Amino acid sequence: MLEFQPLTLQHIDLLRGYFKKHPSRICDSTIGGTFLWRDYFRTQFAEADGSLFLRSVMPETGAYIYAVPMEGDKQAALLRLKAHCETEGHPLVLSTVAEEELPDILALWPDARVETIPEWADYLYLAEDIKELAGKKYATQRNHISKFNRLYSDWQFTPITKDNLDAVKAFFDWFAEVNEKESDTYKEDERKAAEALAHFEEYGFLGGAVWAEDRIVAMALGEVQGDTLYVHIEKADIRYHGAYQMIVREFARYACTEGVQYINREDDAGDEGLRKSKLAWRPCGLLDKYLVHMD
Repeated sequence: MLEFQPLTLQHIDLLRGYFKKHPSRICDSTIGGTFLWRDYFRTQFAEADGSLFLRSVMPETGAYIYAVPMEGDKQAALLRLKAHCETEGHPLVLSTVAEEELPDILALWPDARVETIPEWADYLYLAEDIKELAGKKYATQRNHISKFNRLYSDWQFTPITKDNLDAVKAFFDWFAEVNEKESDTYKEDERKAAEALAHFEEYGFLGGAVWAEDRIVAMALGEVQGDTLYVHIEKADIRYHGAYQMIVREFARYACTEGVQYINREDDAGDEGLRKSKLAWRPCGLLDKYLVHMD
């Protein structure tokens, strides 16, 4: 039997070691993608024979779902996970499975039922596209940025550091207060964004803020893993025209250093407004994620 325990902030460095070796570009295999949602999905972890096992609980059904084991002997880890589920008396369901992980699973269980969840797909962009916004396809974003430049000639972008962290927290607190929504996922997103700022050093995120008229008008938090920047949090004061476009571009320019070729701006959670916004930035691809049922 695997011995699962609740995932807490004290386990960040442990999981970071596994994630750094994981080849997938999906956001679920990052510190932000895992820890920012650990309470909502009641995430637990276990280690055995050099492999990391993660499981969560589907809020709608209360059923366990499992990540594909990381590191160690992948086939042995999958078989061990299946045996664990049989002992506990529930089916093995693998969740947020990346496309490149499917062959190993189907080699063991060719009759497994594979389900695609469109609203889980991550939006992937070429870093150079977002940094430069060149060409006709980015004309709208450039227009918003040009207007921002005209209206707020004193603007500046600054990395988030301990010296300005209090100002960033104050901006976020204001944003959360004036943009309150009833959605459980929205509320959890706000709670964990506040946690990431309160524990900025532990999370190890990169952060940036756009200032205008001597105040913060937008902020972003993310992390680099391999050749990809994962943008976990973006907030902007829409009273400042173009602030959102500015933080997207400027954070990419700051965080996408040499070797960072892609930007993952996560999924749209089935929200039509988010979908339109993410598509407007012209992704180079969508990273599908799958549920795999071993009934």
